[in-house]
Amino acid sequence: MGVANVAQTLASQQEWVRPELEDLSLTASTLWRRIEKNTKVQAVSNRPFRVPTLPIQGAKFRVGDFDGGDLGIGSGPSEVVGTGSCVSFVQASSYTALSEWATDTDEKAIENFADLTHRMAAKTFGGYMDALIQGDSSNTLDTVVTAGSDYATVNNANLFQNGQDVDIWSAVGGSLIASYTILTADAVTATLTFTTAISGVTTGNVIMVSGSSGQPNSGMNGLRTFAVSTNTGIWMNVQRSSYPGMYTTPSIPVGGALTPSVVRELQALVELAKGLETDDDSVVAHMSPNERNQWEANALLVQRIDYTGAGDSSADMLKKKASGTIAGREALVNVRAVPGYIDFLNLKNWFRVETKPLDFYSVGGQTLFPIRGASGGLASSYVFYLCWMGQLVAVQTRENAFLSGIAIQKGLFGH
Repeated sequence: MGVANVAQTLASQQEWVRPELEDLSLTASTLWRRIEKNTKVQAVSNRPFRVPTLPIQGAKFRVGDFDGGDLGIGSGPSEVVGTGSCVSFVQASSYTALSEWATDTDEKAIENFADLTHRMAAKTFGGYMDALIQGDSSNTLDTVVTAGSDYATVNNANLFQNGQDVDIWSAVGGSLIASYTILTADAVTATLTFTTAISGVTTGNVIMVSGSSGQPNSGMNGLRTFAVSTNTGIWMNVQRSSYPGMYTTPSIPVGGALTPSVVRELQALVELAKGLETDDDSVVAHMSPNERNQWEANALLVQRIDYTGAGDSSADMLKKKASGTIAGREALVNVRAVPGYIDFLNLKNWFRVETKPLDFYSVGGQTLFPIRGASGGLASSYVFYLCWMGQLVAVQTRENAFLSGIAIQKGLFGH
């Protein structure tokens, strides 16, 4: 036998494992968390709920003839009720008995796998809801920009999560093409890579939440449900065309770079719609990092550098952080936001109705369930479910506003 080498020592070598588990996926929520914290929650039954509005104030104004003339009989306010129904979402998580036993002490592993699974479930659920709130009530998450053998580019891959199941439809109200599982969602290149080859998928197809019906107004209400600048479609089952302008949102199509003047113009549109006394203390400007950078670019063009100070290095042309406001409103930067938009949202006018608040699915107080094996006996695995049944509503849509068509900076979102 020759000279002993290192392979012969492996049995006695100690192994070092970094005591931190790196999470490589995006799980946080931004807008969903703010609405959750800033709005009231109304508990409802399984019956449709009603939201009353007053589009016509009533009364008839005319020239008066008080020398025996007819003064008219006038009119009263016209109330219109919007209606909605709660929608349901569930998220299943599972693990095996051995995965728990093998990691249940610090001596065995750096993370208790059962605890980790429960913690991640809450984070991922919030992320899914944050993605849904960007949509238009059809459970559409994004649209296919280009499609390859096992990948598709989208507008914002951060609307998806690694390992997520999705349904791809030809269009909203169209036909189901197939269901696929996302391997990874890469926001830098705006690319979704799937676990298998995708077939029949092409530009313009829509990617929906797994299990969706594919029909309009069948899912959770979102920004594009209420941020509508035309008199088409419906607001809470009220035809916008029946009361033109009353259920719309002021909007300006930018069609290029973001400028201070267009933001001020949008503010003027809200004032024209609802008056100068509009309460906008709770208004936030919801945007992606692209729009934040576009806004900062306006300040960079007019900054002045003072070279009279001490030191032998040039002045830093950029602050550590971008501005936290836009036209005095909080800049709510969300990596899940659809690029090209800035939504000015009066969060005071957003609220949730819930039949089932976000919680574990429970049967007789039990929330962790054993899985049945193929034999009919128990499998050494467990499953638990997070579920939510509710709906989002935005009233006073004319106190909101949005900009669209803002140019995407080179290098962002696959551009």
